[in-house]
Amino acid sequence: MKKVMLLVVGILFAGSASSASLTLSEDGVSGASQDVSEFNNNGALATGGGGTDGSETWASAFGLTTTEDTMANVLWTFNPEANLQSATVGIGSDSVDDYIQTWNITGNFLFSFLFEADEYYWVDIFNAESNGLEYDVSVSAVPVPAALFLFAPALLGFFGLRRKAAVAA
Repeated sequence: MKKVMLLVVGILFAGSASSASLTLSEDGVSGASQDVSEFNNNGALATGGGGTDGSETWASAFGLTTTEDTMANVLWTFNPEANLQSATVGIGSDSVDDYIQTWNITGNFLFSFLFEADEYYWVDIFNAESNGLEYDVSVSAVPVPAALFLFAPALLGFFGLRRKAAVAA
């Protein structure tokens, strides 16, 4: 019976290992270009370009949804990075109706965020000043290590052996 219970617990852990599906969409642009391409079911990539001279400011906005609550990394990269004088990156949500967090940046930038299922988020770059550059924004789910699903059944086994030794004594 214990083996059956351990098998059921193992199956439950394995079932929750499936990663969330992230969807990135174009949500608006000003003085820049943007293009979204899904590269797999748990990540998305967008590319674009902005600014033709140092005095021009531009903005690019993306919508983001997920099928499950998931931690995801959002990475902004710029080519050439030196051409970005300044910009603001922000993340917001329809439930908050404003930016949850903003950062002033002058180069490549990575942040992690816990996205809730069926909530609409926006990931924006705005007030960007640059001399003609290309940017990439990628959103990817943070994977749950496979070792976690091996570790839990091992712990359950140790507790079972400990209990068996106590009963035998």
